[in-house]
Amino acid sequence: MHDAARNQIRRFLSDWVNSPDNPKFAVMLEGRWGCGKTHFIQQVVSEPNFTRRKTIYLSLFGISNLQDFERQLFYAGSSNAIRIMHQGVGFASSLFSGAISIGSGGMFSGSADIGKAVESTLGQVTKAADAINEALVIIDDLERCSFDQSELLGVLNRHIEHGNSRVILVANTQRIDNDRFAEFREKVIGQTFEIPPDPKGAVDAFIAEMSESAATTLIVSRAEGIQELYRLSGFNNLRAVRQFFWFLAGMLEATDQKLQENEKLIDSLITQAFIFFMEFKLNLGGPENSLTPIDLLPEFGGDDPELRSFFAFKMKEDTPDTPKLKVLKKYNIINGIQTAITIHQWIDILNIGTVDADRFNAELAGAPEVNGPDSWPSWKRLWHIWSWDFSDGSATEFNADIDDIRKGIEEGRYKNPHVVMHVVGVTLMLLDEELIEDIEGGWVHRFKLYIDEIVIPALDLDSFDATRWSFDSGYDNLGYARREKSDFIEVLDHLKQSARDWYSHYKAEAVAGHLIETLKSDYFAFLGDLVIVNGKGDQRFLKEPILQTIDVDDFVNAWLSLGRQEEHLLTRYFDERYDQVPDLILTEGPWWQGVANAVLIKIDDEPAMPRKAQLQGLVGGIERLIDDRLEKARLRSLFVEPICKMEIDLSWTLSTSRS
Repeated sequence: MHDAARNQIRRFLSDWVNSPDNPKFAVMLEGRWGCGKTHFIQQVVSEPNFTRRKTIYLSLFGISNLQDFERQLFYAGSSNAIRIMHQGVGFASSLFSGAISIGSGGMFSGSADIGKAVESTLGQVTKAADAINEALVIIDDLERCSFDQSELLGVLNRHIEHGNSRVILVANTQRIDNDRFAEFREKVIGQTFEIPPDPKGAVDAFIAEMSESAATTLIVSRAEGIQELYRLSGFNNLRAVRQFFWFLAGMLEATDQKLQENEKLIDSLITQAFIFFMEFKLNLGGPENSLTPIDLLPEFGGDDPELRSFFAFKMKEDTPDTPKLKVLKKYNIINGIQTAITIHQWIDILNIGTVDADRFNAELAGAPEVNGPDSWPSWKRLWHIWSWDFSDGSATEFNADIDDIRKGIEEGRYKNPHVVMHVVGVTLMLLDEELIEDIEGGWVHRFKLYIDEIVIPALDLDSFDATRWSFDSGYDNLGYARREKSDFIEVLDHLKQSARDWYSHYKAEAVAGHLIETLKSDYFAFLGDLVIVNGKGDQRFLKEPILQTIDVDDFVNAWLSLGRQEEHLLTRYFDERYDQVPDLILTEGPWWQGVANAVLIKIDDEPAMPRKAQLQGLVGGIERLIDDRLEKARLRSLFVEPICKMEIDLSWTLSTSRS
């Protein structure tokens, strides 16, 4: 609401409250929860020259019946205070409730003059009633009235019609679902004002509530930015803003002083805190856009403890926006957020509500705003070449970065496939723009040699997984330069094919040792390479026959070195593997039979009968796992596949005969 409109309401209320003539109607201030209705009216009545009337403020929140309401009202009326924020029950209400009895056994029993005591008490009641009849009475949270509103109407009407009270009702009328409210409104309310949010006034008021500190100073200097974030949010809930300020203050107070001086870092931190707190902590988007702190994680790769990217995108153009994507669009964030601290720490702070200062500052030290372009690798600075300022006529830094990339290639510094393709893209971009010269044999040939000599020999399973990406989405929040150009695609295809060749060789030789060592060191990581279990592993061999590469005796020795519970349950984890890809059993089934035979030999050599029984149970587990599945797979390969082939051949024959 504009200040002019608010001033008009103030003037109306002042004229109405102080009018010598009794208007005989109440005023309604309405608006959504958290929009600042209570703050507005309290601010108005607290102005020194607003009115000389006694001001009584009562909230219906927590008042369960009419009797309680009348007690609270009379107690407030009996107070000598000019303005009172009333909470609780006092002398007058105790009298009306019967808690204070006048007579034998009561508080006045034994008094020398009971009549005078009664006269004095009733006199106080009369004074309280008179005070109410001349007061400004503010009834807040009308929508929370838990007793019949017609009863409330009767009490208020007594003071409006038959006294000289001025009554202001404060309510979120959208939350009142009562057939009698229309009648109530028609008989009692003569003027209604809607109070929409006033972010600026609320922000200023909330800041004024906070004690002076370095955190408060940082917040004050960014009040306008916070107001803009609130505007973009579309929320009409100023109470949430108050909660956010306390949340933000705790975070800023935990920030090291040197980091507080980094304006870009603080700006970024406040923006992230606002979005994550409002959208994911308070979940103000509503049930249809429900979000929780854990939703900050991406669908894939969320187990990375160093993750600092919050993003969302559509898998298909014709699908509706997800709640996370709606959030990013709302705040005009197109490419996601590179967070000041890790996503996992954001989740912890939002869930717990407190900040571990040591962990917080350690991660802030790695924020993009702290580690600016000077700390970037050369290829990343050159990716941003179009934003460089060359107004001084110098290309010294540019040439230095070019030399550094050349040196990095000569030294074999780049091994991460994602980074390698960034170096390729940036180099090809500079070459196209004639900012660097081509080399003998061409840059494409040079990069292929680099991949063969440096990248492929350094591959492991993790870096091999990096080569499986399409490279369409970029890396380090940057898309690949010249991604669509034929030269880039030629180098990328070479990388992918060389990586596939490496993987084939790895599976044939190194994978067996990897699986055995993993089984010994991390049971669930071993399983996680082969089945979906316990959030561990990458399921890299989920659909590939691989167990047959492992030496049977090595596997049996590693298996029997496990704890008895892990040993006993191992084969059961493979049910899902063969249910999902039944044909795997054709290759791995005979290997399991070999494992069973090796265990039978162990049984013959085992002196302890209980242990013999345990080992026999393992053999039974293998039989349960493979026997039926292997037989069905063999039958399928004998009959189903040839029939399918016959159908294909027949179809081809018919089509050619027609032609």
